[in-house]
Amino acid sequence: MSNVDEMGLTKENAEYYEASFVPAIFDQWPPRVMDAMSMGEGDHVLEVGCGTGVHTREMLKRIGAAGRVTGFDLSESMLGVARAKCPGAEFIQGNAMALPFEDASFDVVASTFMLMFVPDPVQAIREMWRVLKPGGRLAISVWEGLHENPVYSRLASIATERINDEAGTSLSWPFVLGETGKLADLCAEARISGVTITPHEGRAKFPSIDQFVRTEVKAWVLADHVDEANLDQAVADAEAAFASYCDEAGAADFPLNGLIASAKKE
Repeated sequence: MSNVDEMGLTKENAEYYEASFVPAIFDQWPPRVMDAMSMGEGDHVLEVGCGTGVHTREMLKRIGAAGRVTGFDLSESMLGVARAKCPGAEFIQGNAMALPFEDASFDVVASTFMLMFVPDPVQAIREMWRVLKPGGRLAISVWEGLHENPVYSRLASIATERINDEAGTSLSWPFVLGETGKLADLCAEARISGVTITPHEGRAKFPSIDQFVRTEVKAWVLADHVDEANLDQAVADAEAAFASYCDEAGAADFPLNGLIASAKKE
């Protein structure tokens, strides 16, 4: 097992994320985020919370040879995968609440499904706005709240019932900034003007409900510390609850909806 990084992740965790979550969830989102920022040829782009670089590598295709992309993340393990997958970008490790860049450095700044993990999201938004040039564009994506993502809402309830309260809370956490009005309130507190928040319908696709549950639990609840019998029961409950989302082969396809906030700096 590799060393643990600043986020408590290892090289193996990052590789698992890339292999499991990117094709199941994240591959569909880069075009939507780039469109929200009107990203184009020659832009100098900063992605805050780039993870393994799924958005970064798509951004490089859109900006062309004259553009530049800088990926920024707290996790050195995630950045190790990103550097291997996307050698055309620059990657920097650091804290989103204190970006190591001069004021007005970038044409475009994006934060993709990261903000909910920052201790002070308002400060992170302020920092992203600070490093954006006049006329530059900002886009921030988060998952909609559990009220708009019923499969994950039910999964969190199953985890609470079959594992423990902490498991349910962990599985709910990625959705906290998507509750009604929350993202708009954060942007207002950060004094970001002209913000537009748009809901987007997305999908999550897993080979089976069994793999869906075990993948999510491994990511958020530390499956090594979960009693196997309890986890098996959670899988059985989920298979019964989500059968309508599965095809004849057992592959699961269900809604996973997000929000994108966008703004142009005057």
